[in-house]
Amino acid sequence: MRAVNIKHAKAHLNELIDAATQGEQVVLMRGSKHVAAIVPISMDDLEIAPRLTDDQAARLWRSLSQEQAAGRLQIFPSAEDAAAHLRGAAKPATRGGRRGRAVKV
Repeated sequence: MRAVNIKHAKAHLNELIDAATQGEQVVLMRGSKHVAAIVPISMDDLEIAPRLTDDQAARLWRSLSQEQAAGRLQIFPSAEDAAAHLRGAAKPATRGGRRGRAVKV
């Protein structure tokens, strides 16, 4: 791991990115304070969480409630089980009471 000030990082960004792709961690400093890091990541690290407005979230929960009341909502105990179901290799889904992630089918 190496630490560099922001001015150096701006001037040598490509070099720092190359170091990160080879597994090195680079800490960015403002004066003597650590403020950020450039670290290696993989595709597994890139999970982008959607952002919903309050109105969108309310509509989503209302829709999920209606689907569950109509018996068309499956509850999965884990995200892996939901993904397996979507791939077609589903384990039997639990209905109702167990906590899990809801997936509309």
